Amino acid sequence: MTQNQYRIIQCSSCGAKNRISLDHGQGTAKCGKCHRVLSLDQKKSDQTGAYKLRCIHCGAKNRVPAHKLDANAKCGKCGEGLKTAELFISQPIMVTDGNFEEKVMKSPLPVLLFAWAPW
Repeated sequence: MTQNQYRIIQCSSCGAKNRISLDHGQGTAKCGKCHRVLSLDQKKSDQTGAYKLRCIHCGAKNRVPAHKLDANAKCGKCGEGLKTAELFISQPIMVTDGNFEEKVMKSPLPVLLFAWAPW
């Protein structure tokens, strides 16, 4: 009994990892999660320029390619729009008690919070 050799191909649309047999040939393989056609000639998944954003509605993590940031990205789980505008804020944001929930707890990005007090 021979054992098939596999390679892992990551879907460029949803980021799911798919196991594809090496003897699959040049046919079309589809992603097991989003059912889009996989590119079988890729040697390594293109992770450069991709951002992981958390949906503020359901908490799911979404991988958004850099070239699709301005194209109304939507959550793959709940379908709500992702807040991609926060990626382009280049200045620190002042966080107070009034806006802490919105700016920190519901941020789609990881937050680095610097707390300071005058005393």
